[in-house]
Amino acid sequence: PAAATAPIDGKALYETKGCASCHSIDGSAKIGPSFKGSWGIMVNLVDGTTVVFDEAYAKESILSGQAKMRVGFPPSHPSFEGQLSDDEVTALVGFIKAQT
Repeated sequence: PAAATAPIDGKALYETKGCASCHSIDGSAKIGPSFKGSWGIMVNLVDGTTVVFDEAYAKESILSGQAKMRVGFPPSHPSFEGQLSDDEVTALVGFIKAQT
């Protein structure tokens, strides 16, 4: 039988892919918004609209970093499209969600 693959560690990706350099998980201020308590909140965007911080928003922000820019933060988020597998994105989103 084939060996089971280990689950992808979202926290390890957060640390190794550079997320931690701009996003805190303890509420402290950095270049980007903290993930602490962010899940499910309404986010104000620079285009004047709002969006719920949910799985769709988190995935879009990871893959297309400047698609929906938040008020108060510089437009500096890189795109990770083509750099992360679907499973890695899912693991990162799960890690972000767990920070609430």
